[in-house]
Amino acid sequence: MKVRIQNMGAGFIIPVMVCLAACRSGPSPDASLSLAGPWQIIAADDAAYRTPRHDDTSWDTINLPGTFMPYLAEKEKKLSGIVWLRKTLTLPDDFGLRDLGLILGRIANADETYFNGERIGTTGRFPPAEHSTWNHPRHYLVPKSLTREDRNVIAIRVSYNTYGEILGNMSLTDIASWSESRDLDYFFRIVFSYIIIAMGVPFFIISLFHFLRKRDSQEYLYYFLQLLCGLVIIFDQSTSWNIYGTMLNRFKILGFAWVALNVTHPIFLHRIYGLARKKTEALLWFYFAIVLFIGIFFTTPERLRVHGLLLITVTTAIGFYNLSCHMYALATKKPLSRLFSFFGLIVILGAIHDGVVYFYKFAFIPAPPLFQNMIFYYSALTLYVGTALVIVTRHVTIQNDIDAVKNNLEKSLSEYSRLYEEISDSRSTARSYTVNTDRAEEKIQKVLAYIHENYREDISREGMAAMVDIHPDNLGRIFKIVTGRKMGDYINKLRISDSIGLLASTENTIITIAFSVGFDSLRTFNRAFLKVMKTTPEQYRKMQKIANHPFITLQK
Repeated sequence: MKVRIQNMGAGFIIPVMVCLAACRSGPSPDASLSLAGPWQIIAADDAAYRTPRHDDTSWDTINLPGTFMPYLAEKEKKLSGIVWLRKTLTLPDDFGLRDLGLILGRIANADETYFNGERIGTTGRFPPAEHSTWNHPRHYLVPKSLTREDRNVIAIRVSYNTYGEILGNMSLTDIASWSESRDLDYFFRIVFSYIIIAMGVPFFIISLFHFLRKRDSQEYLYYFLQLLCGLVIIFDQSTSWNIYGTMLNRFKILGFAWVALNVTHPIFLHRIYGLARKKTEALLWFYFAIVLFIGIFFTTPERLRVHGLLLITVTTAIGFYNLSCHMYALATKKPLSRLFSFFGLIVILGAIHDGVVYFYKFAFIPAPPLFQNMIFYYSALTLYVGTALVIVTRHVTIQNDIDAVKNNLEKSLSEYSRLYEEISDSRSTARSYTVNTDRAEEKIQKVLAYIHENYREDISREGMAAMVDIHPDNLGRIFKIVTGRKMGDYINKLRISDSIGLLASTENTIITIAFSVGFDSLRTFNRAFLKVMKTTPEQYRKMQKIANHPFITLQK
């Protein structure tokens, strides 16, 4: 039932994140004019296109918001260039002559926007030093001095490169509603992305620190790597700086990061869930190497779209394998699966969703509303929450284990003190054993002396019986009458007494210690140790380390 509830929760969260990404408008505006619908379009570049007097009746018509790449691919047969969009409108009477706000959704890649021939805003950069701001919302102020009562023209110059689209709300509205929309859009699309990046940096440092301190804990390494890739992806959606040089380099880096994330994440899942899948991991690394090789040496602007579609298809499919890892861990009740899988499923579903968004962009297919907004940076937040819960749970478990070990240590130390006194008394008895006139006690004295000298060796009851000329069965009975203990228990206590010192003071393996004190097998040693010390050799050694180093950190 809990697993079903978790899966239902993950299925519920994704639509919520999509709605959050798509619906960020403020209250109903006092005055609003929708700009959705037909726009005039031409794949050319001329400064005259911005003027209201320019005749655009010979231009083609396209419906916006939406993608104009299918039109350009058919009309121009190329994936990059400049396109102009124009729309003529008459302001409603309730607008009056006042400042207005122009909302143009998100434009890929860069734009210069004109109202009645005057530039009112620009976002991104045009070639040759082009920079795409495809995920940035466009909100431009239209001063009342530019508005006309009869005929107004909005002209948009757009730079496209594989991406070519206007998505989201397109409207002309009053200043109050425009300001509300601008602030909300910018916060949730840009500021929130940087918040996610800032939140990821501490986890980035912590995971790297843990790995450097404990190199065999590879889950920290792969968490560090996938976090690094995720931050690169989120940065691509929000950056205003051209750090890539060219759009081709930017697409390549984004592709490498996306593939690397989908390679390191399943390996991370293998580590935290204890899944031994070496062949799968080798195949994932092979895929990453192929992508790097093709991307570096063979991907050109002309091949970008085909290579991108192949990469998106295969990489998104890996997301379904990641889902299967969580489902398998839940079904087999792997440690941490109930705690982490809910958040992991949300992250993977978010990544798969964005993979489909990229597919629509590269395939030049108009995307339905569900796939017009990226949600990975929202789902990444759940990864932080899940990771934080895992870390807290681990530390609570470690603290509980330490408390339990301390309690057991106190009991064992008390038992050890009692045992040490008994063995010391026995050794003293053996050294100062007074020979009575009873011949049997004289023979047991010889046996005790022999045992104390040779207990680390292979001692046989038959050999000692022959030494004192007593039948082996009689020797055992007489030994117990004289000492109050069975001969085997007496020998084992001497051996255990030696072993506890070696366990505490050396790093020798337990089997080496067992043989060195006289036991003929590890199994016999473990059984005898548990009987005498009420704990196992491994646990005793751990308790001794904690006693000597009270601030030791136990690793799972």
